[in-house]
Amino acid sequence: MKDIFQKLAEVQKEGTQAALAIVVRTRGSAPRKAGAKMIIMEDGSIFGTLGGGDLERKVVEESLEALRGGQAKLTSFHLDAAKGGLDMMCGGEIEIYIEPVCQPEKLIIFGAGHISRALAPLMRSAGFRVTLVDDNPDVVGEDRLPDIEGIVSEDMESYAERLPPDGNTYIVILTRGFSTDKAILQRLVGKDYRYVGMIGSRKKIDTIKEDLFSKGIGREYLSKLHAPIGLDIGAETPEEIAISIAAEIISVSKGKSTSRTSGPSGKRR
Repeated sequence: MKDIFQKLAEVQKEGTQAALAIVVRTRGSAPRKAGAKMIIMEDGSIFGTLGGGDLERKVVEESLEALRGGQAKLTSFHLDAAKGGLDMMCGGEIEIYIEPVCQPEKLIIFGAGHISRALAPLMRSAGFRVTLVDDNPDVVGEDRLPDIEGIVSEDMESYAERLPPDGNTYIVILTRGFSTDKAILQRLVGKDYRYVGMIGSRKKIDTIKEDLFSKGIGREYLSKLHAPIGLDIGAETPEEIAISIAAEIISVSKGKSTSRTSGPSGKRR
């Protein structure tokens, strides 16, 4: 029978999200002693036990909340319904530390132009797992992009269409032209990601949004699009624009609000 640490290794290998709950202190009667552990998967399933009953139900709830926020938490419970605690009769108290076991955040960049070449290594150094997608083999050869891992040379629309929804994935659209940007965005519609950003002028963005709206795409979904992309820091060069995009992505990652009405530049790559 596998132990908790073997299961944690599997979670890391499979790239799934989970939380580790550990009993750190008990007082009085409690179902498990300090050191007991349980893994809570993102679908609410568990591995191991902290004693079952209402305690485990509540720990699962708290763990899923910790996963959504990406923050560890320390929580305690009274194990006595008569004292306003959980629906249990142990009578004691238990303190549990919950630690999200989160995978590295993923960034997918469509287009391998100047901004992308500056953005990819920048985000990799910030701890993101970066994939750069472009259908031009002349610009995505590994010898041409030595500082970028995860290079994919294939049709960008097809790749976008196959891409599964993932709340841990950030997407940046920086391709060579208006029609390609729109086609990729259209393939992503209806799938939830942590962030979707697209470069372009205000006129371009408004035109794409109106076209997609006329095809039945709801304004609520389109309002989530970060476009023009990046924080407005007055950026002009590819390197400066890459910094503005990185700043916006990190801001979203940390749960900070960002303006979606103004980007750094309408210039391409």
